[in-house]
Amino acid sequence: MARYGQVWRIKPELKNQYKKDHSEIWPDMAEALKKAGYKNYSIYFRKDGTCFAYFENDDLDKGNAWIATTEVWNRWQKAMDKYFVKSDPNIIGPEIENLEEVFHLD
Repeated sequence: MARYGQVWRIKPELKNQYKKDHSEIWPDMAEALKKAGYKNYSIYFRKDGTCFAYFENDDLDKGNAWIATTEVWNRWQKAMDKYFVKSDPNIIGPEIENLEEVFHLD
């Protein structure tokens, strides 16, 4: 199982609503993430709006290719788009930076 870390930014003043939306994630969105292979998925927030995500996935490229074709994924990204800080307004969803794992301790 591969481990992943990612960062993106949201508008800090919208943090509480962002948290609320994720605490009430649509059941079909949660199911799509699971079908795409996402496991042990957590998102953390910094005061400046930076979000850090950690998750595990056996085949992220395959899972992401599949989930991107689903109606629920596209609907979720459009619903979340108001939260993201990004340099290109034409991108739907966050501008994600994938992080390189430097250390892991079991």
